[in-house]
Amino acid sequence: MNDWKLILKVTLGCAVLLIIVIWGLSKMAGPGNSLKVDEKVLLDGARFVKENGETKVTVVNFSDMQCPSCKAADIQTKELFNMPGVKVVTRLFPLPASLHRYALISAKAAEAARIMGKGFDMVAVLYEKQEEWSVVNKPENSFADYARSLGLDENIFIEKLTSNEVAQNVQVDADLAASLQLSGTPTFFVNGEQVGAPFVVDKVKQLLETK
Repeated sequence: MNDWKLILKVTLGCAVLLIIVIWGLSKMAGPGNSLKVDEKVLLDGARFVKENGETKVTVVNFSDMQCPSCKAADIQTKELFNMPGVKVVTRLFPLPASLHRYALISAKAAEAARIMGKGFDMVAVLYEKQEEWSVVNKPENSFADYARSLGLDENIFIEKLTSNEVAQNVQVDADLAASLQLSGTPTFFVNGEQVGAPFVVDKVKQLLETK
């Protein structure tokens, strides 16, 4: 009898989990559930921009450096970098400290490195070493080490990290995300249409085939 009760509990648990997964996928900006935004709005003030030839498709990604899902999605972003005709734009969207303690300071680290010519390189390092700097007491020290490994002057990097310029630039992206009522990361837009992270590369490939 106990075995039957255990089987029933496991079956119900799996059913609930399946419902949650299906619900989550349904919320991933699939057809009929996507936000459409004027591309000019998404690109206004953009600083992290990588182009590969004449632009046919533009992908804008709102990302949080401490977000594990953003780290996972960075694999797709790197794939997009290598696609001819694709412009990739990253907007810094640090989530509240209650969710990600170091979201804001890590966004500033990315922006400081960008000003010094190594923005996307720093983003890659921050994702690669996310588990490392997310648990220390002073992530600034880790960020300075990463900057040095990228060939940047550590002292200048620290100055930039704490500067008003960097704070204001990060705020520009955060304000844009707020104006679009975005609530999570990563959030991708392909040619102005919101697309769930798992579907971005396929969507871009489809659009490139029609260009």
